[in-house]
Amino acid sequence: MKKVLKLLGLAGFTGKQKAIVIYFAISFCLIGSVADAPVWALVALLLNFANAARLLRKIPMPDNKKN
Repeated sequence: MKKVLKLLGLAGFTGKQKAIVIYFAISFCLIGSVADAPVWALVALLLNFANAARLLRKIPMPDNKKN
């Protein structure tokens, strides 16, 4: 499991931060999966995605610069 987290880039995150990243990924995938949904469902999914993006912006991203 540690190898998977390292490959995904989640090795340095706390449990709460990992949950937020996974929540964002699921929200992003749900937007593309509802092509024939009613308008109110699309609005609800967009609001959910906006909330996930808001939470994701609060996470400090690791510095990936190589020296």
